[in-house]
Amino acid sequence: MKNNNTLHKTSSIGLAYILSPSFSGSTLLSFLLAGHPKIATMGELKATAWGDIDEYYCSCGELIQNCDFWKNVIKELSGQGIHFDLADFGTHFRDKSNLLVDLVLRARVHGPAFETFRRAALTVVPGARKTFSRILDRNQVLIETISRLQGGSIFLDSSKDAVRLQHLMQAGFNRVRVIYLIRDGRGFVCSYMKHHNVSMDKAALEWKKTYRECQHVLRRLEPEDRLTVQYESLCRDPKNTMEKIFKFLGIEPVDIGSSFLATKQHILGNAMRLEADQRIKLDEKWRTALSSEDLKMFEHVAGDLNRKLGYV
Repeated sequence: MKNNNTLHKTSSIGLAYILSPSFSGSTLLSFLLAGHPKIATMGELKATAWGDIDEYYCSCGELIQNCDFWKNVIKELSGQGIHFDLADFGTHFRDKSNLLVDLVLRARVHGPAFETFRRAALTVVPGARKTFSRILDRNQVLIETISRLQGGSIFLDSSKDAVRLQHLMQAGFNRVRVIYLIRDGRGFVCSYMKHHNVSMDKAALEWKKTYRECQHVLRRLEPEDRLTVQYESLCRDPKNTMEKIFKFLGIEPVDIGSSFLATKQHILGNAMRLEADQRIKLDEKWRTALSSEDLKMFEHVAGDLNRKLGYV
């Protein structure tokens, strides 16, 4: 497919990406990384599920509509002749107006044969290339604008999605460094069951599917461009874990302190961004929240995979 993105040619901005299942600590990691002066971020650049934008709060504590940072983003883009709507960033790879294009863009990541078909479909399906290019352009301009306003040389996207990462990689973005954040699968299913009101077997199967999807993308990366980080290690030993991540990103370590919000940030996404208690703490509610029947079902569906990842 023709490379429609020119970020790697027009800018020295690097791209860091958090790849993970949901409920794996990506918001915490985003805040910790945002504390580094060379990293710019607003959290999940895919920017979905904001709800009522008039009642949505930025992590700085202001309603996003009143936040000076986001006002400056709108002003910067307006100066370039670009209309920007906080209710619809236009950065998510989807097309609500065309079901076929939407399917091509959003389908889970699979093996090489399927992804070859996806690349072909992006070329031949009417409207697909135009939509893909438009979304890439919007991602590019926001990455550049936010990085310029925050003074960062690396932009962090904590969107987590494997298919989004694949689209960015396929488009030729400047060297992408991927932080693969993993968590005990029992922690994921505990949160997933509560959030989506589903049974254990469905939650465990979703976790396995997401794991496989992540692996498909990770195999496309050179070893030096990917780093696996355990959520539990991040919480138990944040200093050393963050030093490893900073080294991986090629930037000098900074003292992160004991709070995940030591400085004011403008991060969107998980409701954790608004928590009053900003200490770094390990969430293992699954140990008491899951019943013995739940644990037996998890073991049946995903126990082998959980042990493969180092969890017993």
